[in-house]
Amino acid sequence: MDEIIAYVLRTLGHGFKVCVEIALMATDGGLARMGEPCIAVGGTGKGADTAVVLSPAPAQNFLDVRIHEILCKPYL
Repeated sequence: MDEIIAYVLRTLGHGFKVCVEIALMATDGGLARMGEPCIAVGGTGKGADTAVVLSPAPAQNFLDVRIHEILCKPYL
C-alpha cells in the first residue's frame, strides 16, 4: 500500500511527494497541528521547487491529509 501511495504522489512530481511526507513527519513530531492549514515546501537534490498548502495529519491517518492548493511545481 505504501508504494502505491508513493507512486501516485510521484505522478504529480517528486517535490509534491516530499511536501506531503514532510507534513506527515512535522505532524508526527508535534511541529504542525492536524487539520490546521500550513505551507509545505519540497523538491529533489536539485533544490526546492514545489510548494503546497495542505492540512496535515499524522502518518497513521495519512488519508486525512487535505491538499488545498498547489502554489508552484515544475512543469512535467
